[in-house]
Amino acid sequence: MPVVPIERNDHSEPNAEAFIFGFEFPPEGAVHRIDWSAAKATAACPPSGWRWLHLNRLSDETRDWLETSSDLDETVISALLQAETRPRCLAHDDGVLLNLRGINHNPGAEPEDMISVRMWATKNLVISMRSYPVKAIHDVRELTASGAGPGSPGDLLVMIAASLVDRIEPVVEQLNDEADEFEEKLLKEDEDVPPSELAEFRRSILLLRRYIQPQRDAMVQLQREGRLLIQADQVTDLREIADRVTRIAEELDTIRDRAAVIQDQISGQRQEELNQRLLALSVISALFLPLTFLTGLLGMNLAGIPFSHSPWAFGFVVALSVALAAALLIYLRVKRWI
Repeated sequence: MPVVPIERNDHSEPNAEAFIFGFEFPPEGAVHRIDWSAAKATAACPPSGWRWLHLNRLSDETRDWLETSSDLDETVISALLQAETRPRCLAHDDGVLLNLRGINHNPGAEPEDMISVRMWATKNLVISMRSYPVKAIHDVRELTASGAGPGSPGDLLVMIAASLVDRIEPVVEQLNDEADEFEEKLLKEDEDVPPSELAEFRRSILLLRRYIQPQRDAMVQLQREGRLLIQADQVTDLREIADRVTRIAEELDTIRDRAAVIQDQISGQRQEELNQRLLALSVISALFLPLTFLTGLLGMNLAGIPFSHSPWAFGFVVALSVALAAALLIYLRVKRWI
């Protein structure tokens, strides 16, 4: 029979209550929901079976419970509450610390601003922490509530990792489509690519790439570090997830390179436009240069200069101008500027 979990802050702000939802997986019998008011006074690990608790990292109640009632190691508590994280997997005592990143689907947020999911998993306990709602986690919650949830802590880790990747792939496909649109605009003479849009596009790619490669490394590390939790069939699933993350990383690299080519093409087009305008100005200058010389020559005021009354003075000025022009031409040719 489907289980409806207690969930009081599904779309809450960071300062909401500590408990989001939780499930109890007894050795025998059906999965049932956890009453936080009764569970928070006890240790994190259940006396039998295993348990999944999903908590709000930013809540003071979460910190107090972890430090006073959970019976977790200080290293584990510090890792779960750490302010800044990157995807990683670390074995510690009888469990593993796993940090992953998911797409941010919260209102007003950009998908590429990936939000973290911190997890501590042993044979009888999984604690997951978030700062803001993560839809991938709630996808797994719905499966668990419907009776199609995980059968073990290792299975839960695999389901969460797969759900996170499921949410990342559509975003990467959308970026690929945007790259196609930019390329199509470049082929149309009557359409321009706004520099701000292309800059924001490249920023999105960089933000996603920042976490995708470490996420793949975390999947590979989980296969090695989680031997006590991960079974043979789950190792196969983790390899498939790692392969999917690798494909995502490669796709992001391709999109990044395409964006760089688009930027180069835009820069080349603008440089070509500038060169054409400079050429037009040069042609205009060349057309008016002889006229400028003639008007300057004929408008000279020779009064007061030596030989101003000599009949050969004007011819001398013309000859001197020609000699200077020839000398300048020879100089430019020697310098290979023309």
